[in-house]
Amino acid sequence: MRYLKIHAQDVLDDDAPDTIYLDFYDDSSSPHTRVKRAVAFDITEDGKLDWVIADDMNGDGVIDRKDDKLAIELAQMFLLFNWYSVDAPFDKYLKISAEDFDADGNPDTVRMHFHQGEGDPRDETIAYGASFYTNGDGTGEGEAINFDVNNNNKVDREDSDLVKAFARCFLKFGWFGK
Repeated sequence: MRYLKIHAQDVLDDDAPDTIYLDFYDDSSSPHTRVKRAVAFDITEDGKLDWVIADDMNGDGVIDRKDDKLAIELAQMFLLFNWYSVDAPFDKYLKISAEDFDADGNPDTVRMHFHQGEGDPRDETIAYGASFYTNGDGTGEGEAINFDVNNNNKVDREDSDLVKAFARCFLKFGWFGK
């Protein structure tokens, strides 16, 4: 299975996340192998990510501005979950994966597991989860099932909209099991 592990850190020590890591794994081998990475930075400390170092994020064989833009878009959206550690051990992260169960080239399900714990993702470190079930035709339409994913102490449409938008953005990477 392929998945993305995304986490944020406060490198500038101002109690706000300023460095976001997007690590793409393929766990068909053990230990899990990181295949590609992007690191986005808020170097101006204004809450907006403005610089990135990225591999070929969209899988088109070229590392270009499209990859940078895609990585920054997903990383910026990740911050809306308010799921990060500003102090060590930096153990909060999101594992997101998608599956194409009917093997038609369009993912059917996107799963988000919010973890707190160090090491490889495992069931014991899942704090909560969310899912996006697509209609399977590649349009990006579907339904979200979620809790309070933006951590504002209420479950509302804002949470559902965030799950849907984040899942749709993640699907642009084409990083899913076939």
